Amino acid sequence: MNDIFIEITLVLVLAGAVAFIVSLLKQPSIVGYILTGLIIGSFGYVRLHDGATLSGLAQIGITLLLFMVGLELDITQLKKIGRNSLLAGIGQVIFTSAVGFLILRALHIGLIPALFIAPALTFSSTIIVVKLLSEKRDLQSLYGKLVVGIFLTQDVVSILILIGLSTFSSGSVYGSLPAWQNIVLVLVRALILVLLTMWLSARVFPKILKYIGGNDELLLIFALAWALGLAVFVSLPFMGFSLEIGGFLAGLSLAQSGVHYEISSRIKSIRDFFIIIFFVVLGSGLVLTHASTLIGPAIILSLFVLIGNPLIIMILLGALGYKPRTSFFAGVTVAQISEFSLILVALGYQMNFLQSSDVGLVTLIGIITIALSSYMIKYAGWLYDRLKPLLVIFDFRKGAAEKHLTAGKTLKGHIVLVGAHRLGHHLIDALAKQKRPFVVVDFNPEVVEKYVEQGLLAICGDITDSYIQEEAHIRDAKLIISTIPDFNSNLALLEAVQKNSRGRAKPKLIFIAQDEAEIKALYDRDIDYVISPHFMGGLHLAKILEDQDGFKSLKKLREHHLKILGTK
Repeated sequence: MNDIFIEITLVLVLAGAVAFIVSLLKQPSIVGYILTGLIIGSFGYVRLHDGATLSGLAQIGITLLLFMVGLELDITQLKKIGRNSLLAGIGQVIFTSAVGFLILRALHIGLIPALFIAPALTFSSTIIVVKLLSEKRDLQSLYGKLVVGIFLTQDVVSILILIGLSTFSSGSVYGSLPAWQNIVLVLVRALILVLLTMWLSARVFPKILKYIGGNDELLLIFALAWALGLAVFVSLPFMGFSLEIGGFLAGLSLAQSGVHYEISSRIKSIRDFFIIIFFVVLGSGLVLTHASTLIGPAIILSLFVLIGNPLIIMILLGALGYKPRTSFFAGVTVAQISEFSLILVALGYQMNFLQSSDVGLVTLIGIITIALSSYMIKYAGWLYDRLKPLLVIFDFRKGAAEKHLTAGKTLKGHIVLVGAHRLGHHLIDALAKQKRPFVVVDFNPEVVEKYVEQGLLAICGDITDSYIQEEAHIRDAKLIISTIPDFNSNLALLEAVQKNSRGRAKPKLIFIAQDEAEIKALYDRDIDYVISPHFMGGLHLAKILEDQDGFKSLKKLREHHLKILGTK
């Protein structure tokens, strides 16, 4: 027991140290965990892959990861992701798998390993990409919504693949039966299992959760017991499925409950602890002797994921009618493999379809692609500006898919309002009442569609994109108001205005700034007026306090705010 304690302590201390160093390089923690396993396995300090205890902990980590995927998978979103996201997601999986398979065979990878590794190259890391897009505030953008839809499609496909593998792994249960009968029996068991979990989700769990919902400790124990208990049940010989499938179904059965967010928040830290063990154990299998023979194929396949995957997405989205900028930004998000990829090859290894060298190859690809793609996503704008002349070849249909988000009018001497939420919402009301010609630019397609339905001229996109600038006719504008909080985007817009205004009158500029440093920087660049939310808020509050009936008007102000936020 002391040996196990020391071993786990060593793993966590080293993982924490490596993850800290990796974070300084702006890399996801997963890279640090895999590198920890590589360090431990290579120097032989701990034979993690031979340790049954640590392997069991790693298995708990995978099960809880799939539990969280099921818990956060809103089936109703499948109807909302749109036809284009679905087509792009399915197309990317098919084409990446096919091209990846041909490359693997050309590298003299065996038929069965190639059949496992090829689909592993198609799945992108939802956790990493969503986190990076959230930091960039791009989740609500057009390309961000497309990416979420593509990743949701990938998640569903990966789950179906895991179910398919369960079919093969359960062959020993009915080994005397023909293959087709074995498959039918597995499908029947799967149907019964799904129906049972649906019945529990609809009839039993709401009552249990209503009773224990206010008790954090009971809620945590119930969620863990259900996730791990169902995983163990479905993995019993007479069921024949994998632990991962059980974990996913357990999460899916609670996804529609009113407390699934609370369950997710409480399980997350526990899942992270066990998943650290999984990635460390996985990295420990990539010993240096393997790495030396795998480095060549790993580099070739990594280049395919880093370049080929984005190209496939760009071709698909271009064919569906999206502009090169939207296609490019969506494309760079799929330039890495995911946790599902590593789980898939780990499962193949457990089923004796893959060798340790095959797992090591995919792990090495994961380290390379996750590390490099993180920089690609962060600096996508910089990359796009330099590749823009080459990317016009992907504009197959002249942005037809984005045309429905504009009113198709041409304006001159108009007002361009960048950002239609919160502050922009008030300005739109004022401009509409004054019947002044104006165009709204916002990167959230839902916001734009709302204003287009109202008969207003609205454009979906990023104002730093030259295509969007041309559609908004910023060179012919009389006034440009930017309510977006991103300072760099405002600077890029200012640059474009100055460039387009050479030899003609420059439009008046009103920009927003978050602090005194930004206010001074914008005024130094000859902005006509800078809005400071804190300054304006202070003036507004002072006006309320000066008004004799100011306190009575608070209720009206509150109701107005709630109406804008869509909560009333």
